[in-house]
Amino acid sequence: MSSLILFGAGLTAVGLAGRLLIKSSTGAALGGGLSIAYKGGFERQMSKSEACKILSVPMTSTPNKIRENHRRLMIANHPDKGGSPYIASKINEAKDLLDAKKK
Repeated sequence: MSSLILFGAGLTAVGLAGRLLIKSSTGAALGGGLSIAYKGGFERQMSKSEACKILSVPMTSTPNKIRENHRRLMIANHPDKGGSPYIASKINEAKDLLDAKKK
């Protein structure tokens, strides 16, 4: 009976060690690694760099690409469809900022 308990404890330890290894390699546990998510909040005054990150476009993107990504993000995050009004306003602010820079 005690051997079964030890076997179960060993399996649990191996599972937890494997989970920690996976999290550390993707950056979830240690804050680095392969994680691609942006870990910061919004800036007080939106910059062109932040607007590009929000819309997932490069700094040299065309107005058509900006509008396309804005539309895709607004469909996914629109408040009428259960999205956040704050996030929707930031998406709109990013589009307005990048459109103003292109004119």
